[in-house]
Amino acid sequence: MQAFRYTLILEFLEKLFAALALGMGTELGPLCLVFLFGRRRSRSAEHLAAREVVFFLAMAMALVLLPVVEGPPWDRRFTVGGLLVLMGGVMVAAEGSVGGLTPGLSARDWSGAGLRNALGWVLLGVTVGGFGVRMDREEMLAAGIAALVSSIVPWRMAYHRGEPGLLPLGAVVLAVGVGLDNAWVAGLGIGWVWPAGLQVTENLGVSLALRALLAVGGMELAGKSPGWAEMWASVGLAVMGLEFWRFVVRLGIYWPLRAIHRFRVYHLEHAAAEGPAIVISNHVSLADGWLLGAMTQRMVRFLVFDAYYASPASRFLLNLFRTIPIAQGARREAIDSLRKAREVIEQGHFAGIFPEGGITRSGHLHGFQKGFTRIVAGTKIPIIPAYMNGLWTSSFSFSEGKVNLRLGRFFRDIEIEFGEPMPPTTTARELWEQVKSLEVNAAVRDAHQAPQLPVAFLQAAARHREEWAAPGLRYGQLAEAALGLAEYLNRKMKRKSRLGIYLPEGPEKVIATVAAMLAGHVSYELGEGGENWPHGIGAVMTSQQYAEAHGLEKRDGVIYVGRLIERSGAPWWWRMAPRKAWRRVCRFAMRKDSAVAIVDSPRGGVVLSHRGVWAAANSYRRVLWWKPGTAVRNRLPLSRAAGLTLGFWTVLLNGAMLEWRDKGVDFEVVEGDTAHAESKHVLMAGEPPSGEERYLPFLELAEASGVVALSSPVVDFMNEKQGGMKAGTLGKLPFGLEIRGAEFRSPARCLRYLDVKESAPEWVGMPWRLEMSDAGYVTKAAEGE
Repeated sequence: MQAFRYTLILEFLEKLFAALALGMGTELGPLCLVFLFGRRRSRSAEHLAAREVVFFLAMAMALVLLPVVEGPPWDRRFTVGGLLVLMGGVMVAAEGSVGGLTPGLSARDWSGAGLRNALGWVLLGVTVGGFGVRMDREEMLAAGIAALVSSIVPWRMAYHRGEPGLLPLGAVVLAVGVGLDNAWVAGLGIGWVWPAGLQVTENLGVSLALRALLAVGGMELAGKSPGWAEMWASVGLAVMGLEFWRFVVRLGIYWPLRAIHRFRVYHLEHAAAEGPAIVISNHVSLADGWLLGAMTQRMVRFLVFDAYYASPASRFLLNLFRTIPIAQGARREAIDSLRKAREVIEQGHFAGIFPEGGITRSGHLHGFQKGFTRIVAGTKIPIIPAYMNGLWTSSFSFSEGKVNLRLGRFFRDIEIEFGEPMPPTTTARELWEQVKSLEVNAAVRDAHQAPQLPVAFLQAAARHREEWAAPGLRYGQLAEAALGLAEYLNRKMKRKSRLGIYLPEGPEKVIATVAAMLAGHVSYELGEGGENWPHGIGAVMTSQQYAEAHGLEKRDGVIYVGRLIERSGAPWWWRMAPRKAWRRVCRFAMRKDSAVAIVDSPRGGVVLSHRGVWAAANSYRRVLWWKPGTAVRNRLPLSRAAGLTLGFWTVLLNGAMLEWRDKGVDFEVVEGDTAHAESKHVLMAGEPPSGEERYLPFLELAEASGVVALSSPVVDFMNEKQGGMKAGTLGKLPFGLEIRGAEFRSPARCLRYLDVKESAPEWVGMPWRLEMSDAGYVTKAAEGE
C-alpha cells in the first residue's frame, strides 16, 4: 500500500506538470498529451479508479495555477521545456524503468478485441478533444470540477464492488452534454468515460505510451473534424465499448441483485484484471452465475451444458451472457467442446466453472469433476478458486429439498472470497481442498459476526416462542424459566463456577442446561452415580426426587431446581431485547471464546466455547434442516460432544422439538442399533448396519465440538438424487471444517483439555486419522499413530 501511495504522488505530479504545460499553448504542447493521458496497467480496479481521481484532481489544480505560471517572469517555451523534463523524470520514476514506457506490440494487439480497443481510444480522444476545443477557460474549469466529482463515483464502486466504471452510461451522458453544449453535463460524462476506458472488453496489452498516442491522434483528428463529430464519436464509443445492448440488459439484471443483496468481496486482487483465467466456485443456488458475475469487475463467461440451450428463452439469456456450451453426449463430442472452450478462454476471456457437476442439494461441498483439467492442460491459464457464502437457505437454493420463494429470503448478505491463483497443473482434489479452505474462512467470519450463544438462543426462542421446544414446554416458556433460574444461580454463586447437571430426561434437564449457559457458568452432565464430581465441579443441579432415588446425599453445593423452576420467570420485554435480558442475569464478563461446557473425550475432559458450540450447530444446520415441527430424539448424553451440539443445541437454535418419549420421530441421534423402529432418520455414531437406508452415520470428535464427518438425508429433486450418505462411508466433512494430514481447522475447535490421560493418543489430540475419497466422503477413520 505504501508503494501504491508513492506511485499516486508521482502520478499526480506528472499529470499536474502535463496539464500546466499543455495549458500554456506552445508548439511543445502535443508532447504533453502522452504524459497527461497515458495510463498505467494495474491488476486492481480500486487502484485504477483511484488513479482517475488523481488525474482529475491534477487537472483541476492546473486550471487554478495556470494564470500564475504563464505570466511574467515565466517564458512559455522555457517553462514548457522544463516541465517536460520534470514529467519525463517523474514518469520513469513511477514506472520503475525506462522499459516501461516503450510499447510491447504483438499480433493480437491489432486484431479482434485489441483492434476494437485501439479504435475506442481514438474515439475517446475525438470526443474529449473536439469538445475541449470549443470551451473557454471558465467552461474548462466547470467541466474539470464536474469530472472530478463524477470520477469519485467509479472509485466508490471499485471500492465496494470491484468495478472501475461504466463506459456506455458515461459516454451517453457525455454525448448529451456535447449536444446541449453544456460543460457541466459533459464533465460528468468525462468523469465516468475515462475510468471505464481502461476496462473496455480487453485492454491493449501494450504500454501507456501507445494508448496515449492513440488518444492524441484522436484529439488531433478532432481539430479537423466538423463540430458534430465528437457527439457521434461518444455514441460510437458507448455502442462499441461494451456491446451496448448486451450491457444494458445485463445491467438490468445485475443492478436489482445489488439492490436486494449486500455484497462483501474478499481478495479481489486475486481475480485476474485482464487476460485469460478460470474461476472455480462452489455451486449452491440457481442464481450463482448471476451473482458471481455481479461481484466481479470482469464479465464471467460460464461453461454451461448444452442441454440448457434447448429452450429459446434460456438460449437467449445464455447467449446474452456469452456462455460457453459444453457437450454432454459422446466422449468425442465432449472432448471437442472442451477444446473449443479452451480456445475461447485463451483469447483473453474470464471463464467460470462450477465443477461439482450440479447444484448442491444436501448442503455439502461435493467432490470436483475433472473436466476443467482438460481445458487448462498444456496452457498457462491460471485457475482462481472462489467460495460464495450466504446463499444456502436462500430462495433459489435447495436447502429444504425444494425451492422456497419467500420474500424474506431474497434480502441477505452475500460474500465471496477469491483464493490465490493456482497453476494449470492443479488436480481436482487439490482445487477442492483449496475451495474447502476458503469455506472454512467463511465459517470463521460467520462465527465472528454471529451473536453470542445466549443471545442466539433467546433470539431463536423469541421467533418460535409458540412452537414446542419439548413435550409440554414451548420455547417462550423455556426461555422465561431458564432466565429466571439463571438469575437465581448468580444470586447464590458470586463467582463463575462449573455446574454439574444430574437430572433425568425431561423439561427440568433442558431448562437447567440452558440456564447454566445463560448464567455464564460451565456445565457438565454427570453420569450414573452422581456422588462423584469430576473436572472441578463446584455445584450440582438436580431434583430432590431424582437425588433420593439414586442415593445422592444432600450436601453443600447441591441445588434442587424443581421449585426454583416453578417460581422463576423473566421480564415481559425479554423478547424485544434478548441481549439486555441476558445481561440482566449474567454478571460475568463473557466473550465468544468463553467456556460454556465440558465434554468427555479419549484424552480426558474437553472444554467447549460459546463460539465453538454455535459454529458446530450452524454447520450441522446446513445439512440437517431442523425447523419448527421437526422432532429429534437425542439418546446420547450431554457429556458427549455430539450429544451436546448435534443432539441438543442444533435442535434448540433452529426451533425444532426435543423428544424423550419412546416413539417414532423425524431424527434420532444414537450410538449402536438402539433406534425406534418408526423413526424416519437415524444419525448413528459409527458404521450403520448394512441395508438400512434410514441410518446416517457420523464420526464424533470432541476437539471439533461435535463431529468431523456427518451424513445428510438423500434429496430427490429435479430428477437428481443427492445426499451426504454413501454405503461404507462415515459421511462428509461438515461446513467450516478442513482436514489436511494430521491437522484440522475449524471455528468450532475446542478451547483446551482437562485432566489429560497420558495413555491416550496424542495425534494433535485426535484419536482418528481420516481418509477421504475424491468425492469428498470420509471413507476410513483409522487410529492415529
